[in-house]
Amino acid sequence: MAVSSDMAISEICNLPKGCHNAMPYQGGILLNDTASDVVRYASRDAKTVAVPVPKFPINELEFQGIDDSRVARQGFGRGLCVLNERLIAAGSSPSTVSIIDIVEGKSLTAVNLTMDVRNAIHGLEQWPAGWAYKSRGLAK
Repeated sequence: MAVSSDMAISEICNLPKGCHNAMPYQGGILLNDTASDVVRYASRDAKTVAVPVPKFPINELEFQGIDDSRVARQGFGRGLCVLNERLIAAGSSPSTVSIIDIVEGKSLTAVNLTMDVRNAIHGLEQWPAGWAYKSRGLAK
């Protein structure tokens, strides 16, 4: 939503139901489109990028379908951190952190900590601050 100088409210964009971690990014919106199991970037000029959240063979998953709510599942995107102009860290279930090149629209690597689908990586932060910039010679 945007508020103009005369206090009128207008919609800038709408987000998919159930999305997480939506944030302004590079003149558009970056978010976990949880219902679609993708990390999505949508620019103001209608360009979109969707990178799938990692999924694993069903027989390797632990605690699949045992919670009463049936919410716990693999592919649940929850957690985003902008590393630099093109790299994004994204969290998902089961406990996986992926590094995504949002410009190229592809996952570069991922680390899985457990196959327990009840656990998803929610909070992500770059540490030390600015590491992705400094390690690639992109320091500002």
